[in-house]
Amino acid sequence: MRLCFNRKNKTLGGIFKQSNVVKLLEDNYKTYCALNSKDVDLTMDMKEHVLQILSENDFAEMRSSKMDVDDFLRLLTCFNEKDIHFT
Repeated sequence: MRLCFNRKNKTLGGIFKQSNVVKLLEDNYKTYCALNSKDVDLTMDMKEHVLQILSENDFAEMRSSKMDVDDFLRLLTCFNEKDIHFT
């Protein structure tokens, strides 16, 4: 969740749209799938997938500085349910 605090007044949608963040999440997704013997979905657009997760759970317009611990845990759970894990 260190990503959220690099620019804590920026919206989460803005943070997760950055190309280096998308690349990091894509690498983490591929690593997770390889370690757990799951098939990697090569057709998935990681940027759209992440933004969909954020918008479905009302995180896209939230700012890190305004979130509490429960919000961060819910955000982490939402990503983990979609097989996106953080290292």
